[in-house]
Amino acid sequence: MATALSHPSAVRLANARDCVVVLREATAALSLAELAAATGLSRPTVEAVLEDLRATGLVAPAPAATPGGAGRPARRFGFDASAATVAAFDIGTSTVRCLVSDAAGHVLARSSAPATGSDPLAPLTQALHETGTTPTAVGVAVPGILGPDGRITRSLAVPGLEGLDLGTVLAERLGCPVAVENDIKLAALAEHHLAPPAHSIVLLQLGHRISVAVVVGGEILQGAHRLAGELGSQRGMRWTDSSVRGRLTWSSGDDGRALLERAAAGDAAAQAEVEDFCTQIAPRLATVLLTVDPERVVVGGGLSRAGETLLTPLRRAVGRLLMTELTPELVPARLTTDGALIGALGLGFAHGSSQITGIPEVPAPWHRFHATLS
Repeated sequence: MATALSHPSAVRLANARDCVVVLREATAALSLAELAAATGLSRPTVEAVLEDLRATGLVAPAPAATPGGAGRPARRFGFDASAATVAAFDIGTSTVRCLVSDAAGHVLARSSAPATGSDPLAPLTQALHETGTTPTAVGVAVPGILGPDGRITRSLAVPGLEGLDLGTVLAERLGCPVAVENDIKLAALAEHHLAPPAHSIVLLQLGHRISVAVVVGGEILQGAHRLAGELGSQRGMRWTDSSVRGRLTWSSGDDGRALLERAAAGDAAAQAEVEDFCTQIAPRLATVLLTVDPERVVVGGGLSRAGETLLTPLRRAVGRLLMTELTPELVPARLTTDGALIGALGLGFAHGSSQITGIPEVPAPWHRFHATLS
């Protein structure tokens, strides 16, 4: 765990962040001159920052390069990615999945544990134990609504989580900072960071249920009570005529995969049902789009694997309702199963930045998470 800088000014913190990010992304140790050139800082400033960073334990001197001419070889410094680890959890109805990375975002281990028993924390600690690591910071994706105080107020998927201040309880058990967030919101955050740049996106998650999350300016849109996007909290809310307590039902079964496969194969009846489904969900989606006006709509969840079999009729249905030439693009998610898990890893980096690097608000290495896409 890194040691935090002592009484830093805002300028010193900003300079330290710049140097940490450059060193973290470098493929080899850097000299003072190289680090100054990469950050745009003066050499004396870089020297002062490196002294601070060496005290945190995250940056250390590296062997000098072989000199190419007269004079002493340049001093070089490298980023010690092994100095900290970050763990992410995705709590599902039957399984808890865990992902662990080093301080540079390189994935070290994956594991999972069945979500069974009376202790909701037991599967998390079991999954973490399987990785053989002790985390410096943790991010958790939960299938439920969080209140302003961080407690899980409602979870249809895992009722045992309701009323639990999971972040506080898990932090006490693991001895490190823990951040908890709704799984769909974290999936939206991951999509925002891993896709081409966009100021704002709406994630439409289509699976057994339909969920919505919004990211604006790189931040999850929460609202005054953390209820932004929680359309299922509206009494009597139904996305489709056949929904049962928010769960989608189909003529071919609960998950709709067989239906979409038949539609993709040219089955006219299946195509008609998909078209009707899109027509039914389009009005509420259009209302969200006209309220938020995002640049992009990302369609995720298990049903998004159907690709254009689903996306084309959904574009048509939404397009018929929007009386404007300027409409957001509608694209498939880059992550179909790991969105919440990757989002939780990014959350862990953000929330635990001071413990990981000794510096608050160091951006997470999102681009490194590409290696885990699925």
